[in-house]
Amino acid sequence: MSKHPKPSAEVIEYAKELAELLAETESVPIKQIRRVVNICGIDFAREIYKATAEIEDQGGVMLADNSRRRTRGGVFFNLVRTRVDPEMREVIFPTSKTFKAAKQNKPVGVPLLTWDERIAIIQALQTQQGEIKSMKVILTGRPGSVEKRPEVVVTTMSYVASAPSLPRGIPLPPTTPTLYTVYMAPKQWEKIEASLADPADILTVDGVCAFDPDTNGMAVFATSVRSEFVEAKTREEQKAAAAAQPKPAKVAPPNPPKAATDGAPPAAKPAAPSQPQIKSSKKSRIADIQPEPVTAPAVQLNPNLPPEVARKLSELHSSATLFRQKVATLQGKPAGQQFGLEMTQKLLKNVEDEIATLEKKYNS
Repeated sequence: MSKHPKPSAEVIEYAKELAELLAETESVPIKQIRRVVNICGIDFAREIYKATAEIEDQGGVMLADNSRRRTRGGVFFNLVRTRVDPEMREVIFPTSKTFKAAKQNKPVGVPLLTWDERIAIIQALQTQQGEIKSMKVILTGRPGSVEKRPEVVVTTMSYVASAPSLPRGIPLPPTTPTLYTVYMAPKQWEKIEASLADPADILTVDGVCAFDPDTNGMAVFATSVRSEFVEAKTREEQKAAAAAQPKPAKVAPPNPPKAATDGAPPAAKPAAPSQPQIKSSKKSRIADIQPEPVTAPAVQLNPNLPPEVARKLSELHSSATLFRQKVATLQGKPAGQQFGLEMTQKLLKNVEDEIATLEKKYNS
């Protein structure tokens, strides 16, 4: 199917107004209404709305299971489904199969990069390297053995990269452990040393890092060191201290001095001048549409038809009459002004075919 043009400003405005009249506020039905107007045309949408108004005036339509009456928007969409061909129906009311097919038809992107291919790429990129203005690393885990010196505390940690949520196309990192040597100030370590004696406690190190060629690993220079248990204890102490603080007593504001009235009643406030009501001059292009009287020939229905089938046939005959009138009107115009004639004739044929199918099924 050819791609339909982008909705014009007129289509968007008309669809918005139609959605308000149908009391549709959710995004999905609003988009469906816009597709109806954009694909089938404003004239078609207006005819369907007229038919919807007629049905609502006659008491509406029940759902197939008779559990409740259809909403006004539900009647509108049901009429649209019966008036368009299957191909157009799939465009207006796309199903999950449509989205799945569109997804499968997407062109295949660039082949995935394997980890072994990185060397050739890196060598080509090194001729024009970028520059990092700032860098920060955060390590979270358990420290290994600790070496304490008067000026520095050193420990080592290892890490195996695992990133199951990497975007598609990014190669998986190697599983070889990376050595991280952490350098901390003695004052930083002293605050958390006792707490980290508990194996359940977690160490977090913020700092900068650099590659250490002698250890074939990363050297991390700590700017901040903290422990999960120490932080939790600090938060509890702060809450307790805040709760122990006495709350300031509320002081009632002084009463304003009463003005002497000398027995006279207080002066009434002058009434605010009434604002003239400005009536909007904007008039809905759809709201004032009343279903035009249809001079349709009386259709004698089989009295033994089920009520739902009889109601459906009445709706279809009424719609067919509307479309016949529309076709006659368009055919009376000059050849260059018969816009929508082919579409209306196609819709009329769909309705007539459905009438014939129902009558054949229930009158035979």
